[in-house]
Amino acid sequence: MDYREALLLRAARETGVLDAVTTEAETAPAVAESAGVTERSARIALDAMVELGYLEVLGGDEDAEPRYEITNRALGFVAKRDVRSIGPVPHTLDCVERWIRLPETMESGDLADLPLDDWTTNFAGAMASVDDAAVRAGVTAAVHRTPDAERVLDVGGGPGRFAKEFARRGFDVTLLDRPEVVDIDRRFLEHEPIELVAGDATDDLPEGFDLVFCSRVAHGLGPDENRRLLANAYDALDPGGAVVLLDRVRGRADGAALFGAHMLAQTENGDTYTEAQFTEWLREAGFEGVEVRDVPGIDQQVIAGRR
Repeated sequence: MDYREALLLRAARETGVLDAVTTEAETAPAVAESAGVTERSARIALDAMVELGYLEVLGGDEDAEPRYEITNRALGFVAKRDVRSIGPVPHTLDCVERWIRLPETMESGDLADLPLDDWTTNFAGAMASVDDAAVRAGVTAAVHRTPDAERVLDVGGGPGRFAKEFARRGFDVTLLDRPEVVDIDRRFLEHEPIELVAGDATDDLPEGFDLVFCSRVAHGLGPDENRRLLANAYDALDPGGAVVLLDRVRGRADGAALFGAHMLAQTENGDTYTEAQFTEWLREAGFEGVEVRDVPGIDQQVIAGRR
């Protein structure tokens, strides 16, 4: 998303323009009055959101004030009736809030404390919008490293996009994530053949699996947390099982270092890591046959090891 689009949507959300046009006001003058902004500001913001696809102009008299209505693209992040329909925009706006506070984070060393009440829901919505091709590519890369696997533990699986793909391919799947995420998952995964477990992967993991899969988990954790995660993954696996991480490896994925800066703004300890760091952590945990390979079709890497 272009930074101008993100900041425009943030301004529309913060001023109440977005709420006004989606609830009670259809014209620029009415939105301006409702939100307490200038009419010029309302008109320019609304027209820009039309151009971006979040609003549409309703037909009518050419001499009358244009009337605006929300489109399906924006409906999910306004109504938020279902995590699967929210899309990535609300989470992007939450991230913008923390990027704006990055100087404070850099000075204090502490993550900016912002009242982002919907952070987890918005994050889950963004994760649910992962491209289908990327999901299939990630699962295929994992399966290639454990062709005889039957039981899969999806650690930090969020809204279950990867877990559902594993289940579709016939695997016995358990998804583990933080309690607040699992509470969201129960609303739309209750009819899927996926066992949901609430927990912290850096504390412990359930055991008896052939494959421990972690998609885009490592970059949200610090080095010591990743060491604990991998040690727990080793214990979770039966002999001959494998751990497969899917993430951006610094020095191999385009933009990985910049994404590390994103983690600085968004997480307590997160960063992106090099192939040498991942290799060291897996070997420390006891894994053998450690490898780091590019995943065809996506700019991420598989980091794998076998117990």
